[in-house]
Amino acid sequence: MIGRALRVQARSFTGDVVLLGVVAAAFVMSLSLATSVPSDLAAAPVEARAAFIGPFRVVMATYGGVLAAVYGSFRYTIDRRDGVIAQRLTMGPRWALFLARVPAAAVGGAVVALAGVFGGHIALIVTMGGVPVEWSATASALAFGAVAGLWGLGLGVVVQVHLVALFVASMSMSAALLLAVFCGAVAAFLPPLVMLEAVGIDVTAVGIMPDDRLDRAPAVGVTTGWVSLALLVGGVSFMKRDVK
Repeated sequence: MIGRALRVQARSFTGDVVLLGVVAAAFVMSLSLATSVPSDLAAAPVEARAAFIGPFRVVMATYGGVLAAVYGSFRYTIDRRDGVIAQRLTMGPRWALFLARVPAAAVGGAVVALAGVFGGHIALIVTMGGVPVEWSATASALAFGAVAGLWGLGLGVVVQVHLVALFVASMSMSAALLLAVFCGAVAAFLPPLVMLEAVGIDVTAVGIMPDDRLDRAPAVGVTTGWVSLALLVGGVSFMKRDVK
């Protein structure tokens, strides 16, 4: 049963208009970061450029993660709105349909994050002539996108309503960034900051002071708890609610 549900979900990627739209949005948003690059940075010393590029990569990853969460929520809410969920429930049990969406949300989130990384590097090429690709940072951004996609899936299944999911998913990935200005010790435990820390991305660039940061292992544990909670609540909601 689960194998069939996974195959059906995998085939849906070939015509995934939602993924295409969110990938395009992630690329354009990251590309727009070119406007934040100082015009004289290309001629600056290597140390100055390196000091700028580190935080730039964090912002780039954050953009991709926010949109990955939106994708995770949209992928469910649009299918529910269009009757795809109800149709697929005639072919298999609910639990298999839900579980099949978990890896799909993670893969889609990683793809969205990759588009954000690509757009950011294009922005650096335009403004600075390009910088070497840091593969570890790229891998961290993709991992963050996958985690954010799972988080968004859980939220989308709970919220169900398409436009509401857009607001809830984006706010859940940005509220902590605002809170960090006032209370970094609390914000460090919340998505997306704890997720960034869990995948090895330095969150000091987005307002968390070194004393407020979590170590990698606790951040992984807290992130696992947040994502598991979202998927658990989403799964229970999916099993018990009517799908029309």
